[in-house]
Amino acid sequence: MPDYLRLAPLFAPSSVAVVGERDRISPASPACMALAGLLAAGYRGGVHAVNPAAGVGGGRMPELVPFAGAEELPDGVELAVLCLPRERLAAELELLDRRGVRAAVALASGPPDQGRRGFFSERELTRAAVDAGILLLGPDSLGLINTSSDIHIGFPAARPAKGGVSFFSQSGAMCACVLEQAAGLGLGFAKFVSLGGKALLGEADMLRALGDDPETTVILGYCESVENGEDFRTAARQAAAKKPVLLLKAGVTRAGARAVSAHMGLAAGSAAAFHAAFRQSGVIEVRETAELLSLARMFATQPMPSGPGLAVVTNAGGPGILAADACAEIGLLTLPRPGSATLERLSRALPGIASLYNPVDVLGDAGADRYEAALSALAADPQVASLLVLLAPTAAARPLETARAVIRVAREDNPGGKPFAACLLGGESMRAGRRALLEAGIPCYDFPEEAVAALSALCGHGEVPPPGLCEVPASGGENGAGPVDGCGAPWDDEALSIVESARGLGLGELCGVEALEAAHAAGLPVLSTGLARTSWEAARLADDMGYPVSLRLALRDAGPEAVPADDAARFARLADAADVRRAFAELTNRAARELPDAPALGCLVQAAAPETAFELSVGFVREAPFGPLVFFRMAGMGDVASGDATDAGDEAARRLAPLSPADARAMLREMRFYPLLRGACGGEAASLPALERLLLGVSRLAVRAPQLAGALFSPVFAGPRQARVAGARLALR
Repeated sequence: MPDYLRLAPLFAPSSVAVVGERDRISPASPACMALAGLLAAGYRGGVHAVNPAAGVGGGRMPELVPFAGAEELPDGVELAVLCLPRERLAAELELLDRRGVRAAVALASGPPDQGRRGFFSERELTRAAVDAGILLLGPDSLGLINTSSDIHIGFPAARPAKGGVSFFSQSGAMCACVLEQAAGLGLGFAKFVSLGGKALLGEADMLRALGDDPETTVILGYCESVENGEDFRTAARQAAAKKPVLLLKAGVTRAGARAVSAHMGLAAGSAAAFHAAFRQSGVIEVRETAELLSLARMFATQPMPSGPGLAVVTNAGGPGILAADACAEIGLLTLPRPGSATLERLSRALPGIASLYNPVDVLGDAGADRYEAALSALAADPQVASLLVLLAPTAAARPLETARAVIRVAREDNPGGKPFAACLLGGESMRAGRRALLEAGIPCYDFPEEAVAALSALCGHGEVPPPGLCEVPASGGENGAGPVDGCGAPWDDEALSIVESARGLGLGELCGVEALEAAHAAGLPVLSTGLARTSWEAARLADDMGYPVSLRLALRDAGPEAVPADDAARFARLADAADVRRAFAELTNRAARELPDAPALGCLVQAAAPETAFELSVGFVREAPFGPLVFFRMAGMGDVASGDATDAGDEAARRLAPLSPADARAMLREMRFYPLLRGACGGEAASLPALERLLLGVSRLAVRAPQLAGALFSPVFAGPRQARVAGARLALR
């Protein structure tokens, strides 16, 4: 059954019962207000009142005979609106279940419970709803609107116009804000949902239902927290494959996350994890309310463009320049030179001093006819995929006439149905033109940058990326780990044994040769490494590996940061056994003098990295509620195993595991140093396929080893033929 039909008792019930408190029967009581709002919206299904007095208000209210309790309701009531204290909700659901009620909205009834009491209270309410088989929205919901069935519960002052946009929000205040602002923008809604405390129905349920809803063309949402990351990602991916999904995530800073926790009693989740979840699900992430509504206007009214080519028509140079700068900064739209046929039409229609090259400047004395001619010529140009009209308030400007000209071209002279947007700069003089454009379904913005950002989002909205896989292609080769046993190779018993042994000893972290052994067993390409406890053992290991080799200190109960930084460079390419013995003696003797609290186990002998290799870091951390977050960056940028990798300030590419091959490629390409990996500036290129295989291998490790809280593989040496792990730290859960 489609999810929208599953929620039909909530969105389109055949009858509604409003349940209030016996001692609150005034017109201002929540139950009476809910009844009045439902009837004022024109709802024509059955309406029943439980407890609130009859005869309060007007219209159909006098016809309602109140029932003393839910047990007196007739059979067949589909939706109950609960205006009750939170402590009475669970018991009321049991009564409603006996009458066959299928859905309930628990409206806000005071500040939510916090801490331990709130946790157990909500868990009891969830259990009661599940046991009763009732679809529960709330508690602490502000209400629900479905304009197609005239369902209007809560939101007493708002009557949104019908449209194709649907919105859900965890915050009731955000619902009220969006509803009021949208009215001034001419934005109509299909569904409008306040999730409240999400005891049963949350963001994932709304995404599935609205993705199936034939009346919804664009989905908007405001999120503060998500309880089940995997379910949310699946639902978001399914919805985004059918229609645009635009989400605003609150709590993306540390201060915001603390505010979410204080307000809702829930963890907000890291910004990096949410950014990755949205990107990998095909969701368009927005950063502020104004942007959410700005993009909603574009997606709700305009078709998808066939390409990045944007034509800008302006009557002033400054706004055109700002639009061009915005295109270059965002990087998704281009300003193609008009074709020869278009230039010929423009030259005939515009004055000789007009600029015909995109942006097209029709000059300050342009009237509506000049705009219409220019737009008609550009709309026919095959290189143009979308059009932007800029109108500055000059003495000759005629906003309303120009708006009507834009509407005529968009509707009647627009081959291929290309998207249009407008920007009418100015104040009161532009009001009539803006209103005409909005009523005609052409989004109109206050500033060129805002219009370009909305058109860029429309252009950038493409296919939903494929889901990731927990497998990794075979890798291996010279001086490295052996090949993984094909895609779908099982988690190696040896690697699992290493991790479990460390956990059995009570260790919180594995580093050094043990961590590299576990990485090797898991199929990652590790440089040949051995632990030497004497200088002669170090020389023998080096002879077996082949020269050159590197040497670094192995310390007990200390991470690699305890080793002097210059050692890595001094002992990176030792050429013979004598050099190895001398380096071993120097490192261990100095450690005995300078690091008495971290006794040396010996030295790690390792095959030397290529001289021209890049030094990188790869790893993952587990991020609630989504699971492993894989990262990639230059080496030496923080401690991922301890969580620093999720800080939005560092330079890293991140995706949630499991990665797809497309995810791995995108992580490499979005880094600022990607051109260097490709061999820019005359340098030697790194093997991109090898790095992609490494990222997929780390993803597979993260998925298949839940015992690990995180991992840091650094340095990773990426050369022209291979990428090899030289250091590893594994954080145990």
